Amino acid sequence: MTLIKYAIIFIYSIFISLFFSMSSVAKELFLPMDLVSWEYKGDKFSCSLSQTISQFGAITFVAKPKQPLGIQVQSYHVKPPYERAILSQVQSPWALNTAPITVDEVDLDKKSGQVSFYTDIELLLEAMAQGNWLGVRLSSSNQNNTFDVTVPSVNMAHAMADFNLCRAKLPAMAYQDARDVVLQFKLGQRVVSSSQKQILADLASYLKHDKNVKRVLIDGHTDNVGSNVANLQISKIRADDVASILRENGVRSSLMEIRSHGSRYPVANNNTQDGKAKNRRVTIRAIRKEDAVKRKGS
Repeated sequence: MTLIKYAIIFIYSIFISLFFSMSSVAKELFLPMDLVSWEYKGDKFSCSLSQTISQFGAITFVAKPKQPLGIQVQSYHVKPPYERAILSQVQSPWALNTAPITVDEVDLDKKSGQVSFYTDIELLLEAMAQGNWLGVRLSSSNQNNTFDVTVPSVNMAHAMADFNLCRAKLPAMAYQDARDVVLQFKLGQRVVSSSQKQILADLASYLKHDKNVKRVLIDGHTDNVGSNVANLQISKIRADDVASILRENGVRSSLMEIRSHGSRYPVANNNTQDGKAKNRRVTIRAIRKEDAVKRKGS
């Protein structure tokens, strides 16, 4: 049975070459099934599922917070004379329909040695879970000058399960988004809106993951409409409500420092309606351990 399967693969590799070009393909690399070993790696903030390919490099599914699922191809072949990379869903050789399906195409960065795909990667991963394979083509304006790589999805199920479990646990927000969040308030608005509650839920999912966050500063601000006492009061009500929503989503009270400033620190001109709107705000700043050390040192 094994000999028959490898015979099918041999015939299939010839078909792939003919499919992509009517003329001869410059290079083709087919990873044998017995060398396929997809590897999962992950932590609280990133997940990867990769296959190393001898004489080529590595192909990696990458998942990070608030980013679409992507594929990174790292190879010393990703350079001139190749100009473009094509990602394909490839049917296994024993499938009835063996025509590759293009998933994404991108131009190559001539210096990076890496190319990334982000279009329909979720669908490609699902197709591989069903037994389809992955293909990458490096091409140039010279149609005869191409490099095709085909990677089977065998020996992938266990690593893919760990990868998907890691993805499900990723926070809904990345640090570059979580470190400074600004919620704008409408005139007369005292508590957060439903859309702002979702932002705070996403922020909380990050804060609960990152143990390096040592302090969360919540600062309430207003425009200059009304008395100073009234503005201090409403800025406190807004900041307290933000803290309450974060607390409901699992953020420890001991982590939060709530401050109200009224109209003392405007970020825009209060003489215009647009300026007033920008000043009616609550800012949430996540301070990590290294940030606190830098501030103390400076």
